[in-house]
Amino acid sequence: MKFMPSKGAKSSKKIVAVALTAAMCLGLSMTAFAATGTSYSKENLWSPDHIKQIGPNGNSNMHFVPDYDEFGNLTGYTNAYILARDAKGNRVDTSFRELSQGVRESLTEEKVINIYKDNGFDFDETKIDIIPVLDGDINFKYGVPEGGGVVTFQLADLGAAAEGLKPGDTTYLMQQTAPGSGVWEVYVATVGPNNDVTFTVPRNGAFVLCKTLQDGTVVTINRTTGEVIDRKPADNVANNNAGTSTSTNPSGATSPKTGEF
Repeated sequence: MKFMPSKGAKSSKKIVAVALTAAMCLGLSMTAFAATGTSYSKENLWSPDHIKQIGPNGNSNMHFVPDYDEFGNLTGYTNAYILARDAKGNRVDTSFRELSQGVRESLTEEKVINIYKDNGFDFDETKIDIIPVLDGDINFKYGVPEGGGVVTFQLADLGAAAEGLKPGDTTYLMQQTAPGSGVWEVYVATVGPNNDVTFTVPRNGAFVLCKTLQDGTVVTINRTTGEVIDRKPADNVANNNAGTSTSTNPSGATSPKTGEF
């Protein structure tokens, strides 16, 4: 089901972005993100070259620093502005690699939209921009902490790719379920008061941090009448302990389904 714009939408187009289906379990409502804008395609931002730019070994100054072993071999990258902790708040070491060529080539705008849909999001793909902010292949050096790694992205320090994100905005993290699987899960969190965003990441592997052209507001709509019955910020339980997750998953980390390329 798609949330249709009002009669005045022809003169002032509204982007209706990413409809979450968390409320669909109630059988009465769906959740949608409201946004404004005029350009509905950002296909160039999903090109393999641009995806490489905003990750390790890219040219966009995203603060990835190469790490070498004792023999001078590159083992990965570190990033002082991506912090990981366990469930008790203890720092854990991470390293990053660039996404493989195959993954970068698979991340077309059309396929990313299908991933969001397959993860339970419902929206009109002609009226939404999903924009990659940062990507990489994360590795928890001493194993993934029990319950997942609590990973914080300090957006204010991570470069121009995070430009335009502000406290209260909704962000999304796509992570591949296994290397080369082509299956991704989508996680949801809001930007915190210090311009950072936190996700509980359950595994090593490829990820893409995304934003949409939207105001960060979740609108709950009666599926029968179309009446707006609730309006609140989206959230993730790992995001600075800010509140209740919009996810149907008890961990608050992900939507109930996965998408496949």
